[in-house]
Amino acid sequence: CANARFSEARRLAAEHDAIVEPLSDHHRLHGIAVLLEVEEVTGGWNRILELAERTEAAVEANLATPCARNARALYVTALAAAYAGDEGAARRYERRAEEVATEGYDVVLAAPRTWLALLRGKMDEVDRLARIDLARIPHEYALPAAAAQLDAFAALGERSSVERYAPPLLQTGTYLEPFALRALGSAREDALLIEQAADRFDAMGLIWYARQSRKLLARRVAAS
Repeated sequence: CANARFSEARRLAAEHDAIVEPLSDHHRLHGIAVLLEVEEVTGGWNRILELAERTEAAVEANLATPCARNARALYVTALAAAYAGDEGAARRYERRAEEVATEGYDVVLAAPRTWLALLRGKMDEVDRLARIDLARIPHEYALPAAAAQLDAFAALGERSSVERYAPPLLQTGTYLEPFALRALGSAREDALLIEQAADRFDAMGLIWYARQSRKLLARRVAAS
């Protein structure tokens, strides 16, 4: 995913899911969670909702085993429901995620929590979550965590933070490049950078993220 090889990522996630199916409840939870994590990175929210029933069942079956993915899978499902406009379902998944969350894993849950807070306009919560040290994030969650942090700093109007974190991520063809461009465009009020971000998302096949970038651009143009 870091190198935008999403078809391969989906293939590997599906292969992993098949391999773990005959194993334990904990293995099966990881199977569904990895599928969700690829879709989270790619903006496949409809696919996440298609997997929601299976996700809930896998989490409930795995509750005897402490695992950060119990809560994270539900938070990602809540985020997908919220993006789909089903706030009732989003709140239900979110409540269950809070109930099953394992203490000490706030860094793992940071990305979906941040995007939920941004979507709801809860900027105090966004500000709190944006302070999480990315160096503490396990590598398998680093991409969405970095993307969410960039979105958070841009939404908070923290140009100094965006200018600190975004430029090192401007590596052509990598997943985080368009997020960095979008954050810089927002911070600098540079419409061209936001349009470049949308074009990069399109080129990678990340259509949902491209649309979100163009919506941001349209709002900024309308406000100017």
